[in-house]
Amino acid sequence: MDHRMERAESMFTGNAKSKVIAEVHFELDDPESAYKVTGEGFAQPLEGSQSLELNCTRSLPINLNIVGTIIQTNFRMFTQYTGTMVYDFFKTSFPGTMTVEMEGKFCDDMTVRATSTLTHVKDTLILRCQVYFEGLTEESLAMSEDLSCTMPCFEVMDKGDKADEALSTIDLVWRTTNMLGKYSCRLTSIVKCTGNFAPPFHFIGHEYKLTEKSENKSSLCSTSKVSCNRHKLLQEQLK
Repeated sequence: MDHRMERAESMFTGNAKSKVIAEVHFELDDPESAYKVTGEGFAQPLEGSQSLELNCTRSLPINLNIVGTIIQTNFRMFTQYTGTMVYDFFKTSFPGTMTVEMEGKFCDDMTVRATSTLTHVKDTLILRCQVYFEGLTEESLAMSEDLSCTMPCFEVMDKGDKADEALSTIDLVWRTTNMLGKYSCRLTSIVKCTGNFAPPFHFIGHEYKLTEKSENKSSLCSTSKVSCNRHKLLQEQLK
């Protein structure tokens, strides 16, 4: 375990490059007509921040900010774990391969599922992702261009069913223009890395910003830091 941490610290220093190659599918679409989303970004892993610019070949039927947040959620290895006693499952997964299986349900019953693979090649983290949306309706707020950026939130991390798996649950929320309404999604993920050690229960705090937005293009910035695991420690003390 110590060896993995030392290797991770040597890999994730300074600026880290990332690349996205994704396909987004919708329920009634021809499988051959997937929306191609690509992007590049830079991160400061020791500070817990990442900037990611995403582009789509044509206009998506839903807000690109929703798609962008779901894609960016995969980059947990840029979370700031410095100074904590929590094992960093994500940085220590490389230079191996990380896989992520996601499922989400939106407040209007639209669903999303995604499969992702992350590899580290020549100092660049490459994310390959397939995203599938089902149940989109014409009345859905997901189609609105006036949604806010993703609101600050906490992600709950815990051990998976297997020794080299981590489980994640996160509630994503976007506000409407007048800030009176909201659109939300409960997203759960299983993160796998063969041969790694599952992390203990802890929280990750996320803060998102939309730095630039134009047709078929979105620039996102996020800050992700480990909050604490006091809840788990309190539970253990009460036993």
